[in-house]
Amino acid sequence: MTGLAERKGRGRKISIVHIAQILLSESDAEHPLSQQQILAFLRERYGMEMDRKAVRRNLEALRGGGLPVVCREVERVIEGKPAPLSLDWYWDHDLTKEDMKALIDLLYFSHLPAAEVRQLAQKLKNLYMRPFDDGKAAVKNIPALNQLEPPDETLAVLAEAIENKKMIQFFYDHYEADGKRYHGKDIGGIDHVYRVSPYVVAASDGRYFLLGNIDEKDEITPFAVELLDSVSLLEEEVRPQKTIPGAEMGIRVSDFLSVLSRTYAGPSEKCRFEADWKLMTDIVTDFGKSAFIVSATQGQVLVEIEAPPVIIFAWALKNAPLVKVVAPAALVKSVREAAANLTRLYGGG
Repeated sequence: MTGLAERKGRGRKISIVHIAQILLSESDAEHPLSQQQILAFLRERYGMEMDRKAVRRNLEALRGGGLPVVCREVERVIEGKPAPLSLDWYWDHDLTKEDMKALIDLLYFSHLPAAEVRQLAQKLKNLYMRPFDDGKAAVKNIPALNQLEPPDETLAVLAEAIENKKMIQFFYDHYEADGKRYHGKDIGGIDHVYRVSPYVVAASDGRYFLLGNIDEKDEITPFAVELLDSVSLLEEEVRPQKTIPGAEMGIRVSDFLSVLSRTYAGPSEKCRFEADWKLMTDIVTDFGKSAFIVSATQGQVLVEIEAPPVIIFAWALKNAPLVKVVAPAALVKSVREAAANLTRLYGGG
């Protein structure tokens, strides 16, 4: 008898675990389960037979134990006494299916590698427990051109400084014709240390920008976070925003940063252009490791990039007259014709 009682006790304990597993994997607010459906899952999935009263006791125990188990209460009266009925049981997931779909949409709109997007999307769907179709089986995102990424330590220091309203100091870097990264210099040729009151870190299209006030200046200055180096926290308090012209009512990111994104179509080709060395930082931040420095002089670099020619066309016009496209021939012709049309449009000789 003792052995039979022990087996029954273990059965009761494991049944509540199985009921929790069923609610986790098979229910949500849109798909609640009746006690009869839970009984069917217990029978089919675990070979367990129970009566409805036992299922109800387990459900009440889960809810009473603080787990996110929810039901719909129906008021009723039997023989003059209240006898509420509990129906439509489900697990109240932290993330709804709509939340999951929104997060998966963000992944597909990102510029992460396609394989990584698929893996992360599947992990998100697995977190939700209850299987669902995100409708993205035929969707592919467009990866970025290997842009630079700021180190996590830099973002962590910026977050701490902004939260605690402390100033920071750092070097602000740029790239030169040899393709290497250098600190900015002051008038005396010494590495310039920026002392800045940080206010906002803005994220856009795979890049982060710090908006802050340079010590002893009366303006908000944007900094590309991937170009910050040796960022450290200072003891001094930040300058109050209300004392800075244009930021008295707070900082609205759109007043200082604007994004105009466009998707370019066409197959990639090897494109070459000559550029003033002053554009090296733009070349690295815009194209990252996709840009290959073929040769360099003190004032000019020859760059090769495998990309759709239309991208290089737009980039060259944006940075004219500091860029000259030299290959492929069809791209050179397109840029030459565009330059001639601009000359005629603006009345040039």
